[in-house]
Amino acid sequence: MATFVPLSSPAWLPFDGRVRIRLLGEEFDAVRVPAFQGVYVHRRLRLTGLSGPVIEDPAHGVLYWLVPPGAANGRGWPGGVTPLGRGYSLAVPAADRVGGPWVGDGEVRWLVVPPSGHCLTDPEVLYAALARVFGGRRG
Repeated sequence: MATFVPLSSPAWLPFDGRVRIRLLGEEFDAVRVPAFQGVYVHRRLRLTGLSGPVIEDPAHGVLYWLVPPGAANGRGWPGGVTPLGRGYSLAVPAADRVGGPWVGDGEVRWLVVPPSGHCLTDPEVLYAALARVFGGRRG
């Protein structure tokens, strides 16, 4: 059976139903946020339409926002927020592995699926939303 891959999907997005480990710092970096605060950030960004892809890892209670390569490091993220760039890796779920926060099994899944080839969250927009939710505390 052939797998349908939309033309606008990022090349790093798995369409074979499997989770893939991706090295960070190449196609994207990630910003890890505790899930409890992350759902508030997600809601804030969703309402503005400014959130790029978000991965939920329910087993570890965290959300990952994908940002452009090199954008995670070198800024004072709020306390509790962890920037992950070159030297780290991330489990990227298949395109059809989608769910809401804290719903379903413990496997990684998309909270916000990448909509197109150029789809990463603007780090300034993410930082502003995180600062609002975390109260501007820096780690």
